[in-house]
Amino acid sequence: MSAMFAIAIKDLRTFSRQRASLFFTFIWPVCVAVLFGMLFGGSNRTTPRLPVVVVDEDNTPTSKVFADRLIARDTFEAIRGTRTEALEAVRKGQRTAAIILRPGFGEASSRMFYGTPPEVQVYTDPSRQAERGMLEGLLMQQGAERMQSMFTDPAGSRENVQKVLGDLKADGAGTRPGLEAFLGQLDTFLATPDAAQLAPGGDAQGGAAAWEPLRITNEDLERQRVGPRNGYDLTFPQAMLWAVFGCVMAFGTTFASERVRGTLVRLHVSPLSRGQVLAGKSLAALLAICIVECLLMVLGVAAFGVRASSWSLLLLAIVSTAVAFVGIILLLASLARTEQGIGGMGPAVMMPLFLLGGAMMPLMFMPPWLATLGYLSPVRWAILALEGAIWRDFGPAEMAGPCAILLAVGLVTFVIGARRQEAE
Repeated sequence: MSAMFAIAIKDLRTFSRQRASLFFTFIWPVCVAVLFGMLFGGSNRTTPRLPVVVVDEDNTPTSKVFADRLIARDTFEAIRGTRTEALEAVRKGQRTAAIILRPGFGEASSRMFYGTPPEVQVYTDPSRQAERGMLEGLLMQQGAERMQSMFTDPAGSRENVQKVLGDLKADGAGTRPGLEAFLGQLDTFLATPDAAQLAPGGDAQGGAAAWEPLRITNEDLERQRVGPRNGYDLTFPQAMLWAVFGCVMAFGTTFASERVRGTLVRLHVSPLSRGQVLAGKSLAALLAICIVECLLMVLGVAAFGVRASSWSLLLLAIVSTAVAFVGIILLLASLARTEQGIGGMGPAVMMPLFLLGGAMMPLMFMPPWLATLGYLSPVRWAILALEGAIWRDFGPAEMAGPCAILLAVGLVTFVIGARRQEAE
């Protein structure tokens, strides 16, 4: 056992002295993760349209017009729905907000300058404060547009004004003399040709100080986190696989180099058995892969907001991935006899596996036929296992599938590679 650990420590020291291998094992995967994380994170996107759900609980012509205008706005990506559908969409993160026009919206809209204003309920995730502020401003803007419509449709507006005057008189003439005088003069003005000539942005600042175009009631609705929290949740599993690729090339090259220089022959004629030699070298590769994967995960957590939904399952995914690729290292080393052979065969075998497995391009962006071929690649199962522990919220039963496949790949390739080594 001590001899096996001695060989493993020797190979790890050799690996740590290869600057090119260290670069492609750790530095290059970090560059890939950061670059594509920024691209998928959308840090340079233009101002997006707010995805919202509009619910009309009033079902009056006035509320319908207001809802139609909301949906037609360029600043919203709006759909209609029921209260239940809207809240569920916000809770699942499918929509930023639910805008609910409360019962009585149409009646309140006809009482301009007095009384309770039309009420709009807005449900958002409490963490989306910036979007909430933007949404309030846009809603108030649309509420104020009712003032503009007064002068674009003087005849219709006169009906509303006369209705308000009638309501005030019914409440008791003279109770609000200032407002009655203002509305009377406004009614007189709307009957003149000058009203039709005013621009839609005309002065509409009269009325009681307490009057509001809308009353917005904000409600917090915690979002259920489904899917990656940011772009780095997608790219760091890919980066871990690129780190594994660096280990495959480094340890495969070490195998070939020791064969060419006679180091393996000297080890074989020593008191050590072939099994001990292979076990020591495999242990070194296993530890190196686990270490670089853990280092990348630590960097993702510390600097890029990557979080694991289950640390124990993440450890299982890391070890399973390491086992699979240790077997692949041994198989490649048994097939390629020289360093040049590993340098050519390694990328020729690994690059298609990485392309099909989603390490070069996320599986969601692949054509369906290409994504289906990815099931043949251990890279796909490694990424699925890592994502399952980071953002897919896999349980033990869901994690069992990809990890079992990785362990099976490692066992099969290790056995084939070991037999080929013994046949030399």
